[in-house]
Amino acid sequence: MKNAIILAAGKSNRFAPFTYERPKALFSVKGEILIERQIKQLREANVKDIYIVVGYMKEKFFWLEQKYGVHLLLNNKFGEKGNLYSLYLARQYLGDTFLCCADHYFLHNPFLDANKENRSYRAVSYQQGKFLEFGVVCSDADVITRVMIGGCDSLAMVGPAYMNRGFSEKFRTLLEKEINDFGVSSMFWEEFYAKHISELTLYKKEFLDTEILEFECIDDLRAFDSEFLANIDSNIVSNICETLMCNRNDIVNIEVINAGLTNVSFSFECNDKRYVYRHPGGTSDSLIDRHSEIIAQNIAKKIEIDKSTIRIDEAGWKISNYIYKPRNCDFKNNADQRNHAMKDLRCLHSQNYDENIKIFDDVEEGKRLMKIASATKGNLFDEFSDIIEKVEKLYEYIKADADRLGLKKVLCHNDTYEANCLYDESGEIYWIDWEYAGLNYAANDIACILCRDNFTEDQIDAYLKSFLGRSLTREEDRYHRAFIPIAAFYWFCWGLYKGSVGDDDGFFFLPAYRNLVKYLDVALESYENEVM
Repeated sequence: MKNAIILAAGKSNRFAPFTYERPKALFSVKGEILIERQIKQLREANVKDIYIVVGYMKEKFFWLEQKYGVHLLLNNKFGEKGNLYSLYLARQYLGDTFLCCADHYFLHNPFLDANKENRSYRAVSYQQGKFLEFGVVCSDADVITRVMIGGCDSLAMVGPAYMNRGFSEKFRTLLEKEINDFGVSSMFWEEFYAKHISELTLYKKEFLDTEILEFECIDDLRAFDSEFLANIDSNIVSNICETLMCNRNDIVNIEVINAGLTNVSFSFECNDKRYVYRHPGGTSDSLIDRHSEIIAQNIAKKIEIDKSTIRIDEAGWKISNYIYKPRNCDFKNNADQRNHAMKDLRCLHSQNYDENIKIFDDVEEGKRLMKIASATKGNLFDEFSDIIEKVEKLYEYIKADADRLGLKKVLCHNDTYEANCLYDESGEIYWIDWEYAGLNYAANDIACILCRDNFTEDQIDAYLKSFLGRSLTREEDRYHRAFIPIAAFYWFCWGLYKGSVGDDDGFFFLPAYRNLVKYLDVALESYENEVM
């Protein structure tokens, strides 16, 4: 009896934004869910035992066990391994086995062929032009003799494979022997086969290129199923249509923007205008107060320091006008941009608000993130106890100083640095990414800039003067400089947290630590000497 292994653990990044909500294998294409259609075709070929290796959003596949009696296998390392590792997890089930990828669409059932010789084969089709799949060269006896990555006007591996029991036993033995060798677990299974091509005989089984479809991107899928967006169950699409009052098929030319450190975004066109949709990242709920973000974002729009936003929702998604040819401001070398941006921040700090807004306390927020990070990184409070003690002591001095100077907490951006201050092709400046907004001392908005890079004393002087719009008194200078290690402490803890959950810990993680230790003792001494 033949069985089947379906590989369904991958994330399929090229199909964002829709893979933000569900794996590609669960897309509905021409009225059928991709993996469900494949299961039905296998059952039609009398394949009863079907093993599906899942990873990304694995819980969304659980219903398949109840409906079809398939067996799910979990790959919790899908983000760092290749599909060979998924096959390794299912190795005990290799016998007379169909090996499939969950996101393929077979126009006709490829499993019905009797294959009386019971030969191991790999489905191939002739691809015109350049392609990225594995290319193959075959002998006159149809044995695959060579495998290349990519090719042009030649046969390519597309679709399922079949491994008979003899092939499976050899493959499994080699796999178990080498899985822990350097780089092996990150391979595609086809690469591993190619490595042992002299020991493992695969025949080609040729299909027309129209019979087995591997959709490479959303445009490929929509070319095959023009009603894909009209039928997809997607909150993202519904949010866009409701906000822009458009039809689903009006959404075209989707392009994923490089994922941010907290969220992921994509741009799209609708009725000849381009927009950006922000989708909240997986760890954002531990970092963001969405209610405060909405208040701050709407105030920023009102005072025209970020006019791009169209709608922002407490669920975390946002739709904005597209900023054409955006570039980061260069505060170091462009004094006009710096002065303009600092004037915007002063305007923000002067705003009144009616609703409750989160108090953003750098020290308490930092310690909260450090506590979460300690679950996977060890006792960070013990490791950095000296720093924490000094930061807490310095922050008490700062708060007392703020009272003496008559400085109250105001609405702050709290994530101010050049990456969040853009200018467009006309030179207009936008302060973006208001997720960390909340009540804080205004000094935090300049300290956030100064703690994430290496500045000279003269440059710090220039930034502080630009930030206040005038020269500082001695007390003001001490106060604002003391905020640099306070802000640095938060962003250092932020990096610890992000690293602990497997996310990008930011290019400023190390600079924040360096500025924390560089300025912490200096700031403390500036207050303690006065007390003494």
